[in-house]
Amino acid sequence: MVTASALAVTVAAPAVAAPGCGVTYTVGSQWQGGFTATVTVTNVGDPVSSWTLTWSYAAGQRVTQAWNATVTQSGTQVTARNVSYNGSIATGASVSFGFNGSWTGSNPASTGFAVNGTTCTGSPGPNPTTGPPTQPPTTPPTSGPTPPPTSAPPGNPTWGTALPPASAPTSRAYTLIATANDKGYQPRSGECSVELHARYWTYGPDGKVYPTWHPSRDPSGCNFGHEHGDDPRNSDLYSTARWPAFGYTSEVMMDAMPEHSHRHEDHVGHKVLSVNNVNVIQGDNGSSFFPPSGPTIATCDVLLKFHQGTHSPDAFTNNVHELLLNQRCSQSNGQVTEARYSALIPLGRAGGFSPSECPGFGGQFINVGPAVPADSPSETRSLGRLITEPGCVQAIREGRTHYDPLYPNPVPFTVSDMDDFWFSDVQVTGSGLNFRLAPLFYVVNPSRYYDPALPNRMGRIVDLCYTNLAGGDYCNQARQVTQQTGQQVAWDDPRSPFKGTLREFRPGTFTVQNTGPTTVYTDAYGRNASSTPFAGSIQQYFSGNQSTQLYVRGATRDYAANSVHAPN
Repeated sequence: MVTASALAVTVAAPAVAAPGCGVTYTVGSQWQGGFTATVTVTNVGDPVSSWTLTWSYAAGQRVTQAWNATVTQSGTQVTARNVSYNGSIATGASVSFGFNGSWTGSNPASTGFAVNGTTCTGSPGPNPTTGPPTQPPTTPPTSGPTPPPTSAPPGNPTWGTALPPASAPTSRAYTLIATANDKGYQPRSGECSVELHARYWTYGPDGKVYPTWHPSRDPSGCNFGHEHGDDPRNSDLYSTARWPAFGYTSEVMMDAMPEHSHRHEDHVGHKVLSVNNVNVIQGDNGSSFFPPSGPTIATCDVLLKFHQGTHSPDAFTNNVHELLLNQRCSQSNGQVTEARYSALIPLGRAGGFSPSECPGFGGQFINVGPAVPADSPSETRSLGRLITEPGCVQAIREGRTHYDPLYPNPVPFTVSDMDDFWFSDVQVTGSGLNFRLAPLFYVVNPSRYYDPALPNRMGRIVDLCYTNLAGGDYCNQARQVTQQTGQQVAWDDPRSPFKGTLREFRPGTFTVQNTGPTTVYTDAYGRNASSTPFAGSIQQYFSGNQSTQLYVRGATRDYAANSVHAPN
């Protein structure tokens, strides 16, 4: 990797009439095929309450990931829009955002900047004053530690730039990532250091320090090797929800329940979905792959974090996984409902799972062994966890077919069809409250499957690509790498397509009917709802009174990047 010197291009000329703007475009680091850039917009005209910045690329560069702005690209034209917390820019103030990009051949500076349709010809100010930091420095601030908070802070103003204060209480989840640990963060040669990874933290509702979302590539240029999904700052709910505290519900269990009831989840399995203005279609119940045609009866904003690792044997027996949900739906009749819900939700029965779509959805329950925690609750209203197993291998060998909504006729199963479907059906009732959420978390390219004949009862799907089984598109990708290198692709090679990066998040059935208090307390499993806190309780929030049950489809995301590999 070759790091280029910082390249700063300032578009500047005298301009004082309103509206007016100045832009500084800085390439902070560059390597073969990629770069990281920061854009600072300075308002030299009248104050604005929202902004849209446009520019064009002359050499085919592409924006691949952005933070502190919503960035889209069509051909050479790039459009960046403010997010919920940085839309207002006072006269003389500035706002910054950052992004990663790709390039081939050359990477010249961008030209033709305009804000809200006005060409930027002003002089940018030297000190941006709006928005959180976008490109952390490579060394932490040198100021001394501060006392721990007396109440839960809203987040972490030094996210990505410094370690937490030495005196701040830390959660077990953060302790795991503070040292090299295969359950926390175990960097490979050339990846970001443990110390750099540990700078991405937040305060939880209990005032403790927790790990939180971070990009797959640090602005300094190094990779973390795993990804956590969407940047939560792009959510319209971020101003309320703030950074998700990975492992908060497990921490509550540690403080309130005996050891045999504890649940600890590995760091890389935490995945974030941020999606705004999802259309809810009348008559949609989620039974079809595509939504039906019909009128839109509501729009929903969703910001959730769900723990779903698809690289280890954990999910074979362990059915409770952390969900941090923030969802707000506005119906066409004016009703607004909102839920802020944190719990270890059960997905099907504890101790086992059922077969995935290959060879057939559901099927006979496969009892694998004791679950962790030992007293995990089971949930039997949904299909639970559907994971591929030897029956799928046999179905591929026999040439059995299945219906694929993308094709008009049944198609044969292949190794590329060995995916995971995780269903749940969550309900909280009592004291005037009726809350229901029935989500689906679907992973198209997990790295493991169940095989009781193998060590840890776990097989690696990519290994099946080198057998006589029909492989499909993913196996074709792996075999192409082998043709180029002469070596079989390992399960944790970044070039393996089986690394859990292609996922579909469906919040699914959503109902909030609440005539009681909006603040409710439950245990870590979302049970025993009470209007008053109790030992081991988690504060929840439910607002509104729906007359119609909604089905929220969420989004499908592909977080594949050259640096990401299993475990992820």
